Amino acid sequence: MRYAVRLIYKPPGDRSVRMATIEKPEPCFDARSMMRKLALEDDLDGVDLRVFLYLFARLDFKLYTLVEQREMVEALGRRKEHISRSIRKLKAKAIIIEATPRIGRSPSYALNPKYGR
Repeated sequence: MRYAVRLIYKPPGDRSVRMATIEKPEPCFDARSMMRKLALEDDLDGVDLRVFLYLFARLDFKLYTLVEQREMVEALGRRKEHISRSIRKLKAKAIIIEATPRIGRSPSYALNPKYGR
């Protein structure tokens, strides 16, 4: 676990010793640990990682976001079958979470904040 060290400076003329306080960080998402764990996944290929990076740029950890596969197909230049397979892999590894009640026909996704911890 990482701790943040904050130096507290006294105003000029104050002869007291400068103090450093150690603060315990709030429990929050660490993008580095998620990326590190994702890089060590053996069965994810290049298309899976590109789909993840596209979703990572669009998704949030708390709000579900509607991302259509057709949009990813056009943006990444891959076939729909490749995008579907990559999304299935990412859901199976619990990297992304699908909203249970769908909005229309397209599913909504969110990033899993517990992945990588």
